[in-house]
Amino acid sequence: NTLQVKSSETKEHTLRMRKLSFDFGKSLDLSNSELNRISLLSTLHDIGKITIGEKILKKPGQLNDEEWELIKEHPERGYKIANSSEEFAVVAEEIFAHHESWDGSGYPRNLRGDAIPYLARMISIIDAYDVMTHDRPYSKAVSKEETLKEIRSCAGSQFDPELAEAFITMMKN
Repeated sequence: NTLQVKSSETKEHTLRMRKLSFDFGKSLDLSNSELNRISLLSTLHDIGKITIGEKILKKPGQLNDEEWELIKEHPERGYKIANSSEEFAVVAEEIFAHHESWDGSGYPRNLRGDAIPYLARMISIIDAYDVMTHDRPYSKAVSKEETLKEIRSCAGSQFDPELAEAFITMMKN
């Protein structure tokens, strides 16, 4: 609720993320337990943003270096928040890792490949898809087709290549 007050797009983004993550999880034959975890993760992945000022979260233009560094702290801040709750601790590590990249170029810990938790690799694709296909204060939406092309072009660098291909296949079906 706090995050929704700070950033108006959050509720809609979260609802879309939950649906997409559930559908993607079903297409990958995740267990009920994993489906519950991916649903919780899709809801809480950006919880660390509650510690960042609205001025930065709603800024319509590009962030300066200092503002960008603050944004890049949200996965670790989210990890600490989730880890402080027994109910949310089950996805704390995935929250910490949801901006890591397959090739190790992500943040905050530069994890690579299979060192990135599986559900975090899934959420990064789903999050990118949702962000690209909806207007944001700093960018206009692009078509679903263009977004899927971008996901394919980032497979092996930003995204787990197998998960990226599975997501593209699911979205085309």
